[in-house]
Amino acid sequence: MRRQPRWFIAALLPLAVGILWLNLGWSAGPLAGLIATLPGAILAAAGGALLLWPGDRQISRYLALAAVISLPLALFLWPTFGGAAALLLIAGGVAAFLVAGLAALFQNPVPRAVPMPVVSATLARKAATDEALLGWFVNSARIPRGRMVARDHVEIEAAETAARRHGWRAQPQTLHTAPPAPRHFDLQSARGGRLVFEWLTFDSAFRPHPALPGGARWHGHAANRTMRARVLRHPGAPRPWVVCVHGYRMGLDWLDLPLFDVAHLHHRLGLNLIMPTLPLHGARTSTRLTGGLYLDGPLVDLLHAQSQALWDLRRCIAWVRAQQGEDTPIGVLGYSLGGYNAALLAAFEPTLACVIAGIPLTDIPGALWHHMPGLHLRFIEAQGITQARLSELLAPVSPLALTAAVPWQRRYLFAASADQLVPPAQPLRLWTHWDRPTMHWYHGSHLSVRHERSLRPFVTRALRESGLAADA
Repeated sequence: MRRQPRWFIAALLPLAVGILWLNLGWSAGPLAGLIATLPGAILAAAGGALLLWPGDRQISRYLALAAVISLPLALFLWPTFGGAAALLLIAGGVAAFLVAGLAALFQNPVPRAVPMPVVSATLARKAATDEALLGWFVNSARIPRGRMVARDHVEIEAAETAARRHGWRAQPQTLHTAPPAPRHFDLQSARGGRLVFEWLTFDSAFRPHPALPGGARWHGHAANRTMRARVLRHPGAPRPWVVCVHGYRMGLDWLDLPLFDVAHLHHRLGLNLIMPTLPLHGARTSTRLTGGLYLDGPLVDLLHAQSQALWDLRRCIAWVRAQQGEDTPIGVLGYSLGGYNAALLAAFEPTLACVIAGIPLTDIPGALWHHMPGLHLRFIEAQGITQARLSELLAPVSPLALTAAVPWQRRYLFAASADQLVPPAQPLRLWTHWDRPTMHWYHGSHLSVRHERSLRPFVTRALRESGLAADA
């Protein structure tokens, strides 16, 4: 939003709901009091902080997350509190959730080039959903501190030395080589819900550059060495292909298959699909949660992660061409972190039929600095690790530092005007860097992307203009 109120009076509501939780809980006994303290204390604290010193990005995230947590707890305590009180707490939780969304909309200004949506309860709900997910992301992420920061600083210095020696600063694309198609691979039938597909697996064969630090650590992620991709292809005559690149913390059937509207792309438009699993995601993960250590691991590993993602995606493209011919029409569609990787592919695969970067993350250091808790941010900057320094290190894998090789008319972007995970300024920068190709803004948030009605027509039009899908 572009209007900045001095006081966020709506914060009085979650403050009152939090106090109500604490009062009802401790009035009902120690056990109910302890349970009620979780949502009550956070709602009251976040409401008070939002009222008195608005602007800290963590406040609205904790508020949204606490509001979500409060709803099942109110149902659980229904027999203890009684129906009327439980309903009041549920209504208060919903209202607090909307306040968190409104706070995010008003406290995260967007550039003037971004179309302004009308503020409404629906838009606040969408923004609050992003905020709740961010609250979970930040709390589940590994935050660098102490020895980790010292190690990061040493490794960044070593990587900077390697970049100067090998000329990656002047020519960042020279860090990468074109991978060959896998000679040995396996295809196994699989099912995700009602959808039948094939699992393609092969050796990734990626190795970090020997001059870079952390290579042995990265190679130590055993499951990550195997590339995995879902394949959906039609029998009979060759068809055009679309590479579908998922987002951060995804790589799982129940997340990826609905996101890419497979029924529409594969069945209605008749396209073959290949859906690669990004490094450290899905079955390739090295942590309890999918995507762990991709964006929250050692900082130099960001370079390894994106280098391998680029290598693996290009290897999947090479596999498609080896199966169906070098002139096979192939497009790329990516969401969020997948949008970042789609934009990165545009710099290395000039013969792609099209690249569609959806709600794209475009600046990893910028996103980390935008979302990292302020105290940790000040600490790592005091140790000499700055956003500018990390941006320079990641230039070889940044779509903003590389020139798109895919022709202008085959580049497409769509983004959300109320996105809280990827600030609208990020896709706007890619649009400018790409010389302002076809761009679509929808009035929603990052997580509302699956439910935005304007996106299917936009993606379909891009695929048809690129010759991948025939006109109906």
